[in-house]
Amino acid sequence: MATQVVQNSKIWLGQFNLSSDLNSLALDYSAEMLDDTVFGDDTRSNKGGLKKVSMSMAGFWQAGTDLVDEVLFSTLFSVADTPCSISPEAGASGERAFLFQSITGEYGQSGNIGDLYKFTSTAQGTGKLVRGTVGINSTVTTSGSETGYQLGAISSTQSLYAALHVIGPVTGTSPTLDVVIQRDDNAGFTSALTALTFTQATAKTSQWLELPGAITDDYYRVSYTVGGTTPSFPFVVTFGII
Repeated sequence: MATQVVQNSKIWLGQFNLSSDLNSLALDYSAEMLDDTVFGDDTRSNKGGLKKVSMSMAGFWQAGTDLVDEVLFSTLFSVADTPCSISPEAGASGERAFLFQSITGEYGQSGNIGDLYKFTSTAQGTGKLVRGTVGINSTVTTSGSETGYQLGAISSTQSLYAALHVIGPVTGTSPTLDVVIQRDDNAGFTSALTALTFTQATAKTSQWLELPGAITDDYYRVSYTVGGTTPSFPFVVTFGII
C-alpha cells in the first residue's frame, strides 16, 4: 500500500464529527514495560504490563451549539466510555478504523493577537484499542445493508467490538434508525444472523457494543432499518475483532 498523506482523516467522538475542526491528531497505544531482572541475569529483562490508549488533537476553536467548545467542555472528565473512532484515510466504508472508548481529560485554548484562536485536547482510553474497519459512513433515507467484510472468525479469547455514531442532523417526522451487525460464513450473507443490536436511534447519539467469542462466522456487515416520514440519518459504524 502507498504511503498516506494526512489530508482527509476523520474522527468521530460520541455523536460528533470533529474532523473539520482539527489540523492535528495523534493516537498512542502503549504497554508498560515492567523490569523483572533478577540476580544471575546478565541482561536487563522486561515484561509487558498494562496497555494504555491515549489521543491528542488540536485545531481551530469554535463556539456554539454542538461545536467544538461545547462538545469538549461538556465532556471534560464527566462522560466516560464515550465511543471514539478514527479513520486515517477518508472514512469511507471498508477503510481502516481505530476505535476505543474514551474520556476527555484536557481541553485548552490559546492564541496570539492576529492569529486564529486554537484549541488542544487529550483523551484517554477506558478500554481496549480495536484495529478495525469502517462498516458504513453514509446518510441514509431508506433501509438497507452494506457490503460485508471478512474480519475473520472470533476465538474464545476474542470479541467483536462495534461503535455507532449518529452524527446528525437527523431530519424527518418521527424518524427511527435501527442498526444491527450481521454475521455469516459467506460473502453473500445467505444465512445471515444478528451479532449485535444497537438501541434504536431517533436523534444524534452514540453507542458501544461487544460480543465475546467463540464464533466461526468470518464475514460481518452493517444492516439498518429506517422508519418515519421522510427520515434522514447521517451515521457511522466501525467494527473490529481483537
